[in-house]
Amino acid sequence: MISMLFVAAMITGLLAGVVAGLFGVGGGIIIVPALLFLFAHYEINPEVIMHLAVGTSLATIVVTNISSTLNHHRRGGVDWKHVIQFTPGILLGAWLGAQVAAIMNGAVLRLLFGCFEVAVGLQMLRGKKEGGVATPLLPGFFNPALGLVIGTISSLFGIGGGTLAVPVLNLLRGLSMIKAVGSASAMGFFLACSGALGYIQSGWNHANLPAGAFGFVLPSAFFGIVCGTLLTTPIGVRLAHTLPQSQLKRGFGIFLVLIGIRLIIK
Repeated sequence: MISMLFVAAMITGLLAGVVAGLFGVGGGIIIVPALLFLFAHYEINPEVIMHLAVGTSLATIVVTNISSTLNHHRRGGVDWKHVIQFTPGILLGAWLGAQVAAIMNGAVLRLLFGCFEVAVGLQMLRGKKEGGVATPLLPGFFNPALGLVIGTISSLFGIGGGTLAVPVLNLLRGLSMIKAVGSASAMGFFLACSGALGYIQSGWNHANLPAGAFGFVLPSAFFGIVCGTLLTTPIGVRLAHTLPQSQLKRGFGIFLVLIGIRLIIK
């Protein structure tokens, strides 16, 4: 079981790595649905499947976003001023999200995740297509509060923050899509560290966990995914700096809508 789960997780990681580098999302929007399928196949207790998928996803994002952030930084794609301002709120929000998720029903959590993905995707599709840079809609002193919202929601759903941080940075703070993607990758590292620790703590000694689990993190799936993402994240980063920003924005929106619908109708 462990060896086959590792191989399946690694295949998932190969795809998630491209998505992480391309969209700055940490790969969680691919990893969580994939782990839900894999854990169900291996008959892990349904009561903890969603929590394990979310916690394991956040743990992998810690590693994935190091690679993604370094590659974006080398290309000048990270706005460190925004990263620093958002991070305090992100750290607190990520821990809070893990505590809330631990007491939620897994089916409800999955449905909310799907609706969230569709809503954000549609918002990106409605945004301006021509320039990729918007006029900031909120002043900078809102940044810590925005970080708190991003951290809480992202930790709740096991994503690296980019799913929400990219639209916030692009639509509300006026960063270009390239800067928004790179900065979201950097923010996602801090978010994932806090969130993963929160899921380990909140799931520690849970009665329905499979053998070998560390709280709501399953090591065999974690290592498989990380092996895949480290190979393909640089490919996604190169694509992000090559594709026109208008196409990147539309592709991001369509991608989120499709993932969200799949989770809702499951």
